[in-house]
Amino acid sequence: MAAPAVWLFLVITQAANSPLPPSPSTVLLVLINTVTLSLFLTRRAAKVEPGKVDMTLALLGTFIVAFLRGNAIEGTSIVPAAIQIYALIGWGLSLASLGRSFGLAPADRGLVRTGAYRLVRHPIYAFELLFFVGYLLQVTTLHTVVILSAWAILQVIRILREESVIDGYGEYREQTKWRLIPGVW
Repeated sequence: MAAPAVWLFLVITQAANSPLPPSPSTVLLVLINTVTLSLFLTRRAAKVEPGKVDMTLALLGTFIVAFLRGNAIEGTSIVPAAIQIYALIGWGLSLASLGRSFGLAPADRGLVRTGAYRLVRHPIYAFELLFFVGYLLQVTTLHTVVILSAWAILQVIRILREESVIDGYGEYREQTKWRLIPGVW
C-alpha cells in the first residue's frame, strides 16, 4: 500500500510546486496522475510479481518528476504547451488502452495489443517522453535537465525489464517493431 501513498504524494507535490494560476499542462498532469493512481488501485493481479529491484526502479522512475517545478500560466509558451497537451491526450488514451493491466513495476498482468499498443510497445512511456520534451522547452533549467535525464535513464531500464517479464512478448515484439518512437527505437 506504500505505492498509492507515494503516488498521492506525487499528485499533491506537482500541484503544490506549481505557481498559481497553474499552466494548462500542469493541471492536466495532475489530472492524469490522479487517473493513473485510480488505475493502479484497480489493477488486475499479476501472474508474476515484481521483485524489490524492479519496484525500486519503478518508484524512482515514476516519482523523480515530483521534484520538477512547474510554471505559471503567464509564463506558458504556446508551442511547449501544445506539445504537452497533445502528449497528455496520447498518454490518457494509452492508459485507457492498458486499463486494469496497468502496474507500476514490471509484472505480467496480461499483454495489451490494442489502441496505441498496436503502434509502439510502450506508448505511455512514449507520451511521457513527449510531455517532458515540452516541459523541458518550457522550463529550461539545469534542475530540469538533471531530473529529466535521470527519469529517462530509469525509463529505459524499466522498458527493458518489462519486456523480459511479460508472457508472449516475443511474438508481440515481432508484430510491433518499435518500443517508443517509430523508426528510431
